[in-house]
Amino acid sequence: MRIDHDGVLSYPQTEMTLTPLADRLEMLLVAQWLEAGAPDDGNVTFQVVAAAEELGCDAGRAGVLELMAALGTLEDARRIRVEWSSSAGAPALVRLADGLRRDARRAFEPPPV
Repeated sequence: MRIDHDGVLSYPQTEMTLTPLADRLEMLLVAQWLEAGAPDDGNVTFQVVAAAEELGCDAGRAGVLELMAALGTLEDARRIRVEWSSSAGAPALVRLADGLRRDARRAFEPPPV
């Protein structure tokens, strides 16, 4: 999912990606980023197997591959950047794009008082 601001509208607009799993993954990554305190660098530690289970992907290798394809879709759309660890099974580091972080803050953080 992509949220963009249109100058005419006072609220974000949503544009879905090509796959529902990529959209759900993007929402999960944004939720994890917000839960981590919305760090300015946009980085989120990401466990592929745990995310596959949480998003209801098929068990085993098929689910991991399905999730990897969704990560690729989000990277191709320039919504995230993934840095893989050098050791197998270690968490990846996912960086949310500036626009995605900006829109998530606007949509989910309380307005200033």
